[in-house]
Amino acid sequence: MAVIKKNTKSPSLDKTQLLSAIAASAMLKPEAVPIEELDATIYVRRMTIGERDEYFAKMKEVPTGAGTSYGNALAFTLAVVDEQGAYLFTDDNGEHLATEDDIKAVQKTPPVLIDKALNKFYEVNRFVKMNAQQAQDDADGELKNS
Repeated sequence: MAVIKKNTKSPSLDKTQLLSAIAASAMLKPEAVPIEELDATIYVRRMTIGERDEYFAKMKEVPTGAGTSYGNALAFTLAVVDEQGAYLFTDDNGEHLATEDDIKAVQKTPPVLIDKALNKFYEVNRFVKMNAQQAQDDADGELKNS
């Protein structure tokens, strides 16, 4: 008796279907970061490819000389968002804007807060290489949120 194998592969998507599926998924949903020291949760942005390119371009412009660097502060203002994914540091149109005063205020923030937010931001946006277990856990989590 012959065994008939059922096709379990998903059908391929055309461009429109692919872009619609991405837009409808939870792939860009902000990631919660519990901050015990504040007894609160903050959210970090999941970036699109275009946002990643813009992020790297902005970070290249940051001065690195002693007393002039503000890379971590700028990265933090680009990372933190509200629960819907809107930047917390914005201009009147909702576009990212970190003023000089914002940067100075963030620079006074304890590293424990900045580190937790930036580490999660780097992880969810693939700025750091995950080990195999982290990658699987992340994939499982994204599938559950889709």
